[in-house]
Amino acid sequence: MKLDFSVAVHSLLYLDEHRPNKISSRELAQSLHLNPVMIRNILSILHKQGYLVGTVGKNGGYQLEQSLAAMNLGDLYDLTIPPTLSYARFITGPSQTETSADQSAIAANISETLTDLFTVADREYRAYYHQFTMADLKRDIQHHGYFLQREADLDS
Repeated sequence: MKLDFSVAVHSLLYLDEHRPNKISSRELAQSLHLNPVMIRNILSILHKQGYLVGTVGKNGGYQLEQSLAAMNLGDLYDLTIPPTLSYARFITGPSQTETSADQSAIAANISETLTDLFTVADREYRAYYHQFTMADLKRDIQHHGYFLQREADLDS
């Protein structure tokens, strides 16, 4: 999985924690233990989508534009992890362009079958994330176990 979603979540929570101050990408990078360029790339996407505002220059930085409760976790996941994620690195068997007369039925079909399986699982995963907001994540950070308790409550 790409790191973009985690970077976005961590950055938004950090910005929320430091409201109303402007936070530099360098400060965020130190908090996330990542390169500032990677942080700026993700923040640029979040800025274009209206999650935050940013100013450049000596006194520049980033601030949240929305409340955490207004930020749907599924929307953020969809924004940072595109649904067109390639499953090629998770699949065994010959490539789509490779053919062989002596292929077994499994080898000939495993790629498409696993791609279908991973696609369905990805849709379910995304639907699950759409149930939550960034405020739910903050709640779990403050009182770890929120998601586990919610799952237990749904099961009972």
